[in-house]
Amino acid sequence: MNDASQQIIKLGSRDELYLQNAGTRWMGIFAGIGIVALAAAFGVGASLHDHLRQFYFSYLTAWIFCFAIAASALFFVIGHHLFKSSWSSVVRRLAEGLAGNFVPLLVLFLPIIPGMRQLYPWMSRMYMNSSPDLHNKIGFLNPQFFALRMALYAAALIGISLYMRSASLRQDQDGKVKRLLNLQWHSAWCYLTIFWVINLVGADLVMTLQPTWISYIEPAFFFAATGMMVYAVLPLLAMALQAGGRLKDIITAEHYEDMGRWLYAWAMFWTYLGFAQYMLIWYANKPDETMNYLIRDMGPWVIITIVLFLGHFIIPLFGMLPRQCKRVKPLLAFWCIWLLFFGYLDFFERIQPQVWSATAAGRKAMAGVHKFNPYALPHSLAGLAWMPLHPAALLTSLLCLVGLVSLLLAHTFYLLQKGALLPIRDPKLPESIAFENF
Repeated sequence: MNDASQQIIKLGSRDELYLQNAGTRWMGIFAGIGIVALAAAFGVGASLHDHLRQFYFSYLTAWIFCFAIAASALFFVIGHHLFKSSWSSVVRRLAEGLAGNFVPLLVLFLPIIPGMRQLYPWMSRMYMNSSPDLHNKIGFLNPQFFALRMALYAAALIGISLYMRSASLRQDQDGKVKRLLNLQWHSAWCYLTIFWVINLVGADLVMTLQPTWISYIEPAFFFAATGMMVYAVLPLLAMALQAGGRLKDIITAEHYEDMGRWLYAWAMFWTYLGFAQYMLIWYANKPDETMNYLIRDMGPWVIITIVLFLGHFIIPLFGMLPRQCKRVKPLLAFWCIWLLFFGYLDFFERIQPQVWSATAAGRKAMAGVHKFNPYALPHSLAGLAWMPLHPAALLTSLLCLVGLVSLLLAHTFYLLQKGALLPIRDPKLPESIAFENF
């Protein structure tokens, strides 16, 4: 064992590499906050007297946000092994903790099931038979095939994340380099599998909220929004642990700079795919494609669209350019929180307009809207369009977000306390600790 590895073991003996009681304490705090917040969200949602329609949409938005964090963390871990990265070894165990949340996410998906008919119009066979275009999609959009696809996605996500984490922990115990070589060998097919699973989850859970919509770029656009999340969460998690006395001299400004660079790159990649989709749909001007954007360019939603464009692209484009913004922890923390907020706003805008546009009144009012002024909100929709933006509806969305994120963090701390916060016998760890940006 080399000098750097011996130094790491010594650090572990001073409790700098293990959560121990702190993990249990934070796990309990976040679990309590999550349960209380979700109970309050259900209460506020029930007070709207809309058969819990707003609650289900708010819950789905928060669930998708948490899924994006876990899925991007798993993609990060697999990419680390596939490309044999060294700089990311110091944060790999933290990413494995975030990626290990698919079992609780599966459990947390169960409350969505009773609201499937509220969320997805295609659950009604009568609706799917209402037009030839919809009828042609019945082979894909039906409850039985949807359940099968969800089961396959869950099996892939849970199986791969458990394998990645368990092999990593066993390598800590026996130090066998062969375990890492096996992870590298399996990472190629795992990478492709998770890439397609993320794309298909976006298509199944987000695109099908509006079953008449067609876009071949939207799944990739969802993937771009998902991929950014881990680079916003990992620095914040590392900073929180360092504030508690862990990993103080191990995760340095060099590692934060690389995570900040990736965060910036994914934010710009999101913009590239968003523009590509918008430009192609605008140019083709097909009704089954433009409907998605027309809804979001009317009434209060056009304001959110503009704010999202500015906050997710224009402001970070220039604000994150200076190198110090990615090396100085308070500055990087600001941009991580900033992009997490706009990442959630992105999912909010993808999902929440369907609260009103997919209602019977909304569909009827939208039927003949676009003949004269496609971007004018008809008077009959003025009240409906504000449904997800009313104070009680926004409170429901906020409580769902706080509740699910808190439960995600509780389980993350539960996983992190089961071993060292670093892969202490990873042969690339000394190189990772000594990593420098030039």
